[in-house]
Amino acid sequence: MRIGINAVWDGFEPEQWADTVIKMGFTASSFPVDYKEPVSRIDAFVKAAKDRDILIAEVGAWCSPFLKNEKAAQAGRERCFEQLRLADYVKANCCVNVSGAVGDIWFGCYAENYAEELYKRNVEFIQELCDKVKPQHTYYTLEPMQWMYPDTPECYAKMLKDVNRERFAVHQDPLNFVKDPYTYSHQEELFHKCFDLLGPYTKACHLKDCYMAPGQSVDIREVVLGEGVSPIRVYLDEGEKLDPDMPIMLEHLPDLSTYAKARANLERFL
Repeated sequence: MRIGINAVWDGFEPEQWADTVIKMGFTASSFPVDYKEPVSRIDAFVKAAKDRDILIAEVGAWCSPFLKNEKAAQAGRERCFEQLRLADYVKANCCVNVSGAVGDIWFGCYAENYAEELYKRNVEFIQELCDKVKPQHTYYTLEPMQWMYPDTPECYAKMLKDVNRERFAVHQDPLNFVKDPYTYSHQEELFHKCFDLLGPYTKACHLKDCYMAPGQSVDIREVVLGEGVSPIRVYLDEGEKLDPDMPIMLEHLPDLSTYAKARANLERFL
């Protein structure tokens, strides 16, 4: 497997970015710039990665095509198309997004996120995306979320079947299926289920850790890798069984020093 990093790289030049990725002990990364950058700059990042054998694991879209404001929703749809084209151009393993919230915040929790109509709109949009972009070197994938589709491994498997496009695939992030005390206390079972149902379609993985704070209400928090209770070794084993080059990416950490701490903690699971 390739341990990777999904971080914000604002202000980094191509060589500086690639050298930092390697120095921190990573061999895969999300692509650090988006489609709005000049082609020459995009090419420079691709070359810097290739020269150091850094796998471009994913291009993030991180938007909602279904926001309440139609102008913002249209901008989200356009971004999905352009980021998928970028992922294909740089030959990333995948373009990754969330399915998208119906509200003011692209990742927000709203009752409308669970509407059957939104599920259908997602299926139709992903079909349109794949049919119009026609990617040859990459896949469109969704990162699951606790409060939008797909919110269970079974839902993701159903969505794969309903979309029915070769270039729609899976981005694994089982911790995002942990949304209540049962899934928290049965994470090993959940992780195995994710790979049993979705493994053959997986193009990249996010790796995190979590901890449920003691108290009389449910408070499940992401924590620095190695400081929680998630079955990290189980997850790594499942990912490596799929592909010895499978990118497994640390994410959601506040700064590079915290990523370095998480990367050091990971050594005891390898």
